[in-house]
Amino acid sequence: MAVSECPECTFHIQLEEGVEVGQVINCPDCGALIKLVREFPPVFELAGEKE
Repeated sequence: MAVSECPECTFHIQLEEGVEVGQVINCPDCGALIKLVREFPPVFELAGEKE
């Protein structure tokens, strides 16, 4: 399983199977909304407010 960092708090996030590029998730540590922008290697960016 691939690992990336939350861009807000640098918490190491294990990329769950089935998460797709463009999908918005919450950081399990700080709760920030983050979006997967690249799958390999995984990279997240802050997503802002969910619409």
